[in-house]
Amino acid sequence: MRLTHSLLLTTIVTTTIVYTVSSVPISPSDLALPRNALASLPSSNTLVPNQFEKRGKHNHKKHSKSKKNKRYARKKKTTKRKTVKKTTKKSTKKKTTKKSSGSSGKKYSGDGTFYTPGLGSCGITNSDSDMVAALNAPQMNNPANPNNNPLCGKYINVHGHKGTVRVKIVDTCPPCKSGDVDLSTAAFGKIANYDEGRVPITWSWA
Repeated sequence: MRLTHSLLLTTIVTTTIVYTVSSVPISPSDLALPRNALASLPSSNTLVPNQFEKRGKHNHKKHSKSKKNKRYARKKKTTKRKTVKKTTKKSTKKKTTKKSSGSSGKKYSGDGTFYTPGLGSCGITNSDSDMVAALNAPQMNNPANPNNNPLCGKYINVHGHKGTVRVKIVDTCPPCKSGDVDLSTAAFGKIANYDEGRVPITWSWA
């Protein structure tokens, strides 16, 4: 590297300036700031706490508001559940069975007579030899259609002074009074003599 006259001159001048600056002594008064300048500077001790205090209050307000908002949100979220009780009423149906007038065991009394059977009110055709009978109208109590009478086909035991006979109800005796029974010719011969015609009897449902 060749040193030219201009480069050599520049190097000498720069070295001289650096030496001069570094050799000049610096007094403490040069570094000290004026008292008025120090007084005019704001103290960090007074500013910092105030700033923290304001920030703290601000944060506290925000924190309390957030708590209130959370509680309010929780209150909104909690919904009351309505419990609906299903009440089922059980309907108890009472079965009522109607007893027919032909109740067994009870004894009835009246007059016993005889007739020649044919087509009876129950819709059944019979003859003299059949052990059948016609019940008195009050006790027979025929409905609008006598064929549907529940007493049709039921049996009774008839007692006379000569004996007892079991007969089936197939007809109705309109002129007979309550307790009377009009028997077939064969059935009447079991409890009395034919020449008697009418005899006192007692009877019950079989």
